Amino acid sequence: MARPNLLPKDFLFGFSTASYQTEGSTTSGNRGPSIWDTFTHQDPSPITDGSNGDIATDSFNRWKEDIALLKSYGANAYRFSLSWPRIIPNGGRNDPVNDEGVKFYRDIIEELVRIGITPCVVSDIFSFFTSFP
Repeated sequence: MARPNLLPKDFLFGFSTASYQTEGSTTSGNRGPSIWDTFTHQDPSPITDGSNGDIATDSFNRWKEDIALLKSYGANAYRFSLSWPRIIPNGGRNDPVNDEGVKFYRDIIEELVRIGITPCVVSDIFSFFTSFP
């Protein structure tokens, strides 16, 4: 007897990440500081093991490898967050947009689409700027 399909054909099977937990490179690409940077760099550290997001999983430098892994796992969707301090380093609504930060996320989105993975982009509410103008 044939096994019935349990999920609809348009079901999105994917993975999810948060920018601060994966990107690292907290000062690369003209990224500004976030509240997490400030929080995790206190002395003494409020984090038991003293860890922070400076390197994380280094997805800022290894995103192509990360996307290849998603594809190899059979994912057809990837939900990831944007680090606003990477897009608007100074944090104000009238401050300039960081072209390098926009390019970083655009490159990820274009690669996902190219290999058939649906990008699901969200705002990382925990990567706000350290101060608002």
